[in-house]
Order: sequence, then C-alpha cells, then structure tokens
Amino acid sequence: MSVFTDFWRFIRGKTLGGKEYVVSTQDVEAYINKAEWDRLAVYDFALHSGINIIANALSMCEVRTFRKWEEIREEQYYRWNYEPNANMNAAQFKQKLVWTLIYKNECLVIQGSGGEFLIADSYTHIQNALGQDMFENVTISGDEGNGLAVPYTFQKPFRMKDVLFYRLSNRNITALLEQLMLDYDSMLKSAVQKLYKAGGERGILSIDANAPSANYGVKEDGTPKTFNDVYTELINKQFKQYFRSPNAVLPLFRGFDYQIKGTEASKKSTSEVKDVTDMTGEIYSRVANALQVPPALLKGDIADVTALTRNLITFAIDPIASMIETENNRKLYRKEVLDGTYQMIDTSAIMHMSAAELAEASDKMISCGGWNIDEIRKKAGDAPLNKEWSKRHFLTKNYSGMDEAKNIVMDS
Repeated sequence: MSVFTDFWRFIRGKTLGGKEYVVSTQDVEAYINKAEWDRLAVYDFALHSGINIIANALSMCEVRTFRKWEEIREEQYYRWNYEPNANMNAAQFKQKLVWTLIYKNECLVIQGSGGEFLIADSYTHIQNALGQDMFENVTISGDEGNGLAVPYTFQKPFRMKDVLFYRLSNRNITALLEQLMLDYDSMLKSAVQKLYKAGGERGILSIDANAPSANYGVKEDGTPKTFNDVYTELINKQFKQYFRSPNAVLPLFRGFDYQIKGTEASKKSTSEVKDVTDMTGEIYSRVANALQVPPALLKGDIADVTALTRNLITFAIDPIASMIETENNRKLYRKEVLDGTYQMIDTSAIMHMSAAELAEASDKMISCGGWNIDEIRKKAGDAPLNKEWSKRHFLTKNYSGMDEAKNIVMDS
C-alpha cells in the first residue's frame, strides 16, 4: 500500500456524508505527526526494488507460440508480445501482472469479448472444493490501479475455466515478510535513535515562574492561547523543526530561555553508523531470500553480475515464467498442447551476450544443426534476415546419425 493511498484514506475520514473538504497544510502535518509513516520505509523500498527486478526481467521475455510443433506468429503472439489490450502494451502488462502476482500472491486475468486480456484489480474469489471456483465483483480500475480512472465492475461471475488465474504459492510471502519486519522495525529504530543520540544536540529549557500567567495572544478560532498551548507547540513542533534544520532560528516567548549544553554532532562513532547499516543490510537480505533474488543484486552490487543474473533467472524468473506458461497453455490451448500447439516464455532474452561471447557457441550450434542463422542473429540482438537460406539448418560431417555410425564400425 503506498503512502499516498494511506494519506487519502486518512483524509477520506473527514469527508463522511459526502461533504466537501479542503486539504490544508495542517492536515499533512497532522498525518505525519500521527505516526502514519511508522511503517518500515527501508523494507518497502527493498520489497519494491526486488519486485521491480523480477517484473522488469520478465517483461523482456518473448512469448513464443507454436502450432503442431511449428513456431507461428498469429493472434496470441500479437496479444502477448505487443498489445494485450487497448490501454497497455505488452511490457506494461507483464510488469503489472508480475507485480500483482508477487505483491498479492495471486493475479486474475480475464479475457474480453474482443480477445483482449485485462488484469483485475479486485474481485471476490469463491472457492469450491468439488466444483469450479467462481470469481464475482471483478473490477478493472485502470492500467495503474491508482484510483484516478473510472473503475468498471463486471456484473456477471466468471468460472475458473474461463479466466487465467495465477497463484504464486499457498502462503502470501509479503504478508509473512511484514510480520518478520515488525521485529526488525523496533531494532532499526533503536539503532537510529542511538545514532541520533550520539550526534544530537542537548540543551536546557528554562521557564520563568510567571510564564503560565502571561498573555500569549489568540488562536485562529479567536480563543486565547494558554500556556499549555504554547508549551505543546514549542516542544512538539518548533523544537522538532529546529533540530532537523541545518540552519534555523528558534523564536521564544517571554519567560522561555533555551541554552545548548554541549553537542556531539561531529563525534558520531563508527559503531552507531555500523549498527544502522548492518540492520539495513539484514532487511535487504531477508527480502531478497523471500523473493529468491540474489542479495547482492538487490543491494546494487555489480561484482560478478553475470553469475548473479544466472542465479536470478534460475531461482526467481524461471519458476514464475513456468507457472504463467502452464496456466496459459491449459486455459488457452487445453489438450492441443499434446499435439504441439502451445506457447512458451523465452527467458533467454534476459541475458545479453556480446558478439564475442556468442561467436564460439554459435559455431558449435550451427555445425550440429541446433540453430540456424536467423536464430543466431536474434540471440545477438540483430534482426533476422528472413531468407530461405538463413532459415536452413546445417550439419557438418563431424556429426552423423547412429545408423551411419553403426555401418562405419561394421565396415571397418
């Protein structure tokens, strides 16, 4: 849930009954001071970064379609690689699909009357142990689901066999992570408080005995300001802003006097800083483990990035791609997959290979008949020639069939 969504929920409570309400700076300050941002921000950042890595990688994959074991490019190929619906291109669609799948642990995709694919933002899942599950109140809120578009709710229910329903696992990993982060939250806050205390400013606020009976003017509603009003604003607001600002002036009423009593701002030890960085690194590692993303890759380390990327594809990308691929095949093609009519998600596009890296492998693959010239050009990122001779497969004399090898042995 984003911070802005939480904020609008906070404001929505002031608009009950359909009345209009003008949001003021006081509302923003009240929302912040109300500790609505106590949620561990570094956890949200790590989680969103990890999901983005997986979603961006899968959005690069080509969905290849086959009929009778022969690769074709027709309606389904166009839908999954170019335009799944009128409002999204294929990359945006795949990113939202994967994002929803990981964050919510499941994702529902329905197919419109024109063949377009739509990702449901909300729905009611009615499970049936003996019959088909049903989906009711299926709502489409727009490509971003940000609440700005006019949502549309289907009045009819959808049967399980008529939708694409992806489920990542039996347990919602993000929900489990949030429970784990509650423990890290208090530990990180303690480390941060220790860091602030090590470099914070200390002082003494002196209050004259006559201050409670002084005149402090009036408030916005016309009522007089009391000593408690002034004291509360000074402690909870003005001092907070004063300590946060690198350069600031602190206005004080008559009867108040503040004196600095020593500052250690320049003496933050390595220990306090290390406590914060270690705890942050621990949170990143736990999130990375949950998402099956290499921790070093999530933290932005670039050492041995090739090995890290292979690890990412093997443990984070391929399982999700296989699950999406299986669901698509059983719902879109059904038993035709047994006769070679199916689709596959090609994750090889995630790893970029230079011409030098591809040269030796391509020579071997051509000589054994594994790849043709057009396939090698696609691997290198070049456009296929699409000629009759570029689609041919070659086999050198170093390779022969088992029958031919048997005859050679017998002749010798």
